[in-house]
Amino acid sequence: MSAPAPGRPLLSPVAIAVLALVVLVGLGALLINVYIEGERQRDLLQWESRLGLVADAKADAVARLLATDRRELEELARNASLQLYLWQVVKARQSPGAAAEPAQQAYLRNLILAAAERGGYLPDASARVPANVPRAATSGLALFDAELNAVVVTPGLGAAAGHYSDLARRALATPPRTVVDLVLGPDDRAMLVMAVPVSPLSGALQAGGGAGAVAGPGGVILGVRGADQELYPLLGRGPAFAEDSETLLVARRDDSVLFLSPTREGANALRRSMPIDRPQADGELAEVSAVLAPDRFAALDNYRGTPVLQVSRRIRGQGADGNGWVLAQQVNAGDALAGADDRRTFLLATLSLLLVAIAALAVAAWRHGSSVRARHQADELRDKAARLQRQTDLLHTITDNLDVLTVLVNREQEVIFTNQATASAAKSTIGGIVGGRLSNIFGHATAVLLGDLGEDVRRQRQPLHRVLPLTLGGALKSFQVSLIPVERIGERRQLVLLVLSDVTELRVAEQQHADLLRELVGKLSDAVALHDPYSAHHASRMAEVAQAVARELGLPEDERETLGLAATLANIGKIMLPGDLLTKTEPLTAADRELLRRHVDYSLELLTGLDFEGPVLDVIAQKQELLDGTGYPRGLTEQEMTLSGRILSVANAFVALVSVRAYREGVSIDVALEELLRGAGTQYDRRVIAALFHVAANRQDWTNW
Repeated sequence: MSAPAPGRPLLSPVAIAVLALVVLVGLGALLINVYIEGERQRDLLQWESRLGLVADAKADAVARLLATDRRELEELARNASLQLYLWQVVKARQSPGAAAEPAQQAYLRNLILAAAERGGYLPDASARVPANVPRAATSGLALFDAELNAVVVTPGLGAAAGHYSDLARRALATPPRTVVDLVLGPDDRAMLVMAVPVSPLSGALQAGGGAGAVAGPGGVILGVRGADQELYPLLGRGPAFAEDSETLLVARRDDSVLFLSPTREGANALRRSMPIDRPQADGELAEVSAVLAPDRFAALDNYRGTPVLQVSRRIRGQGADGNGWVLAQQVNAGDALAGADDRRTFLLATLSLLLVAIAALAVAAWRHGSSVRARHQADELRDKAARLQRQTDLLHTITDNLDVLTVLVNREQEVIFTNQATASAAKSTIGGIVGGRLSNIFGHATAVLLGDLGEDVRRQRQPLHRVLPLTLGGALKSFQVSLIPVERIGERRQLVLLVLSDVTELRVAEQQHADLLRELVGKLSDAVALHDPYSAHHASRMAEVAQAVARELGLPEDERETLGLAATLANIGKIMLPGDLLTKTEPLTAADRELLRRHVDYSLELLTGLDFEGPVLDVIAQKQELLDGTGYPRGLTEQEMTLSGRILSVANAFVALVSVRAYREGVSIDVALEELLRGAGTQYDRRVIAALFHVAANRQDWTNW
């Protein structure tokens, strides 16, 4: 066999294309199968969730029924009177010449009958039967001694109580325990039986035991009720399925699965079972899976040989020895997955056709592309170069006519692009800046700062906006700096676009506005002091207290500034009130108080239209409000008040209590704090009061107020 000629490829372009097409088709078929299987698994997960919700509800209902019966019977078994009288009745029976029915037995009968009536064990008295027709033993309570001799049996149970002696014997075994099970009654009905051992009377000895012998169980209480009365109806409750479904109660008995509930095919409860071990070819049945591995989802054949989807759940409080009850919620798999199967078939056909179409298009595209690729390559390169030049010219035309500084840098702080505004501000040229370092424009310190911010932007992939003082062209100015991450431009990656706007004049104007506002606030406060001498220091003190409490609560600085400004201006409305009202030494009348309350509205009217930074007016409006809605002017409640408003309300009340007024003297700080504490939680915010206590404990200068 001759070797291939030197320089000749092992495969021709056609062979490579065919191989690529085969790989494409194979990969597409694999992905389609994976997608279809994923759709099937999603459908099964949805059914597992639906069946699980129904099974959980029904299993919980059964568990609650068993827990209720068990709790009531165990409480009865722990009854000290029952234990005493049972022991006395047993002793009396062992004595020669004992009375036919001692008084203790009559008490036990009444106690058992009352418990049976309370627990629903007695037959329905309203259910009449024809005369002379014996009533079948159905349900009831029975009390046996340790030798399983009947002591008390309710009428509804009668002689049938002895039919359940095996369960009573299991309850008396060592160690004694409560036994719950479903058994067939004398009339071949499924009966729910619960046997609860009765503890012996403390200090009592077993019959025949010597001194110091330890007593075993004193007896057993047997509770019997028809399973079709309360248990089986629970299996049919809850949301119904449109599909064919069934709820079963099963349990493991030795090497078989016993059906504890009736089946849809007509088998009575406790009359059908199936072996756990089956030939491997037959496969595991759904009911066998439920008892061997409960609390899981399975897709198997059921006892009728029908494919079903099943969720099983253990019944709590029953059977801790591996033979406990299991609830199996089943739905016909064909009905449940019919729509999903149709959808998957449609998807399979559609995706297969799409795959064939893609393969055909790939062949056509390859044949067409191979014929025209060489002809167009040169044209495309020329066109790309022309477009790139046009885009560059357009970008420069736009950015060079903006007074905003624009700089694009990479991770090494190398300038990739800039505009004419940047070059003019740096007293350089675009050509002299591009390709150089960022420090050539802003200096080393500023370049380091911008570089650190740029790394944060790259890491978080979010724009960052800051106002920074920068030295540019020998002048220190304030700039609004925006750093915008740019993932990729051509071959360059992880770039950052710097956009800087000169806001020096704006910052100066803002400072002038703030100075003017502070001057106006001072003048307004002086006007209030002249009009109401008793409130001369109220505003400044209220601002001091409010800001101290806000700082203690950790409020941001801008909110503290807003709160302080609101406190300073809160009493400005008092200049609209008569001076003689503010300096009146006699107790205020109802009309005086109503007029005085209007000062908040007057304050808001006077200040409306002024340009404040922050919700100053909203905070002022809450100065006299209380959490329980008894404040004014709007009667706001706790949910309607802001934290700043609650702080101002407490600060106003505190300063008012410690300050002198025309009609009263001020109180001490301790008395004021005690007064506010009485309103904590109802009128004032507890957190604000606590913060005020902490601040007041460290402010000695307030005692001079």
